[in-house]
Amino acid sequence: MKRTALLSLVVLVALAGCVGSFGGPQTAASTDSPVTSTSETPTTEAPTTPYPDETAVFPSGPKSAPERPANPTAESVESYVLTYEFRHRYNELWSPDATVGLSEKSCSVRSVEEVQDGYTATVHCAGAYVNEPTGGPNSTATQHADYPPWTVRYYVDEDSLIREELD
Repeated sequence: MKRTALLSLVVLVALAGCVGSFGGPQTAASTDSPVTSTSETPTTEAPTTPYPDETAVFPSGPKSAPERPANPTAESVESYVLTYEFRHRYNELWSPDATVGLSEKSCSVRSVEEVQDGYTATVHCAGAYVNEPTGGPNSTATQHADYPPWTVRYYVDEDSLIREELD
């Protein structure tokens, strides 16, 4: 009987230590290792990452890439990215037999912000379409395709043009 009582006491003490650690606050007495916090104080500043000196690939087609501003300002970047996006997308949609419905009025600049040594700009476009002939060389049938709206973010400085589609 003493053996059973001793064994029961050991099991009870062991379980009491395990059960006591659930849900209740831990203290230095209830654990051998100190409790540490891994949360950091949030900062309001975004991390800064330098932009690489690179130029986005401009698709071939009937429109040429506009000249990047030598000394970018918010106004020159706004005009530049609007023209660039229109010409870039026009060339992507273009084929010798197709009619592309897209103008600079299809796009608008949503924002231009000065960052580090350049500017970021967001351009939103909508209303583009393509009409392509179908049914062979002697057919007058045309296939119409509306292009969904899209948004693009640019980074522009004297040496760089980075284009990133967001939608």
